[in-house]
Amino acid sequence: MKFEMTERDKKLLVFLSIFVIVVCIGYWGIYPIVKDIKEIEVKTQEEEDLKEMNEFKVSQLPLIEGETSEMEEKIAEVKDTYYEIMDSSEVDKYFTNMVLDAGLYAYDLSIKMPTATTDLEPYQYSSKAQGMSDEEESEKDSSNDDSTDSDDGLFDDGYSATGIYTVSVTMKLGGTEDDLVAFIDYLSDLDKKLRVVNYSWSEERSIQIVNNDSETDDIDIVTSNTLTITLEIYMCEE
Repeated sequence: MKFEMTERDKKLLVFLSIFVIVVCIGYWGIYPIVKDIKEIEVKTQEEEDLKEMNEFKVSQLPLIEGETSEMEEKIAEVKDTYYEIMDSSEVDKYFTNMVLDAGLYAYDLSIKMPTATTDLEPYQYSSKAQGMSDEEESEKDSSNDDSTDSDDGLFDDGYSATGIYTVSVTMKLGGTEDDLVAFIDYLSDLDKKLRVVNYSWSEERSIQIVNNDSETDDIDIVTSNTLTITLEIYMCEE
């Protein structure tokens, strides 16, 4: 059987061949180029966005440098109010000299050195403590309001202090009532981070024998005021 192609079949075969060639050129030739062009456009846009962000950061650099310098000055000022890191012997020497300079007698001195950094909560009726309570209630209600007002408490950066160590010092002192009261006032007015935790008064009586020219000695009862005071000092790392 002899098969003959008609003119119509020839034209259809030519059309199909051209169609296949066009599809192959489009899929393996033009499509990868278009795809690469789109990827280049996306990367170009990303680079433009990055350029704009970097230009914005550069424009903000003088402002950031000024804020950084101001913050460093504030940090230095705050650190000056804290004690330097001391060991127990240095703390002992510091308070012993302070007591002697005040004209008092040191009967006993107990020092408790820290084992970890300080974690001190603010005074319960302060604004920061109230803010903390409100925050806890908000967390229970699935709210994320973390803003709190500045506090008049011991630490300006919150109730948790990084790099701050607390040393507890308890002293039993003797002297005149005026000198002891003046010593408490002196401690309360110190610019350093020192807190008077508590103090108590007591009287101690002792018998003193006074020699005289008579055959019998006179006996005097001497009453002395005694102050027991507990302090906390706050030391800051360099």
